[in-house]
Amino acid sequence: MTRDQSFPVPSTLTDLAEIVHVNYLDDPSWLVAVQFRFSEGYLQVEVNPDDDTVEVSFDPLHRPPLRHWASESVSSSMNSHYANLLGSNSDWQWLLRNQQQYEDAFQIELGPAASTTTFQYLAMASHLYLRHVTDTEESPTAPNLPRIENGETSPAPDLTDI
Repeated sequence: MTRDQSFPVPSTLTDLAEIVHVNYLDDPSWLVAVQFRFSEGYLQVEVNPDDDTVEVSFDPLHRPPLRHWASESVSSSMNSHYANLLGSNSDWQWLLRNQQQYEDAFQIELGPAASTTTFQYLAMASHLYLRHVTDTEESPTAPNLPRIENGETSPAPDLTDI
């Protein structure tokens, strides 16, 4: 993906200082935006309630204003929940497009290359669902698929029993 006006985020973000969840005023479990503060500035992901897409914005100096939820939301710092990630860098961010060509998810990888944490924010029913993305080898229910190691593919597993 090339970086253009629709994805205005610097290629590398350093020193995560704060994560803020923005929730719908009438229902605190209804996540409508998430804001990350890095040394380079503020990264915001907001759900558009009209079409359930995500809108990514970045401002080097100030928290970007909410486009859809400003008068109907409340912000809360999530630093205590993400304390182990504060100070992390982000070398990878993705704007995800579904099969109907809607950009309805955003994914961000945080941490040092040796030990990263990846979060996905999926827009559905006018709010964001937060998912923690894990490697398949960490999941006990994941199928044993072939892996590429040192340029060699491991033998394909027998999937007839799945």
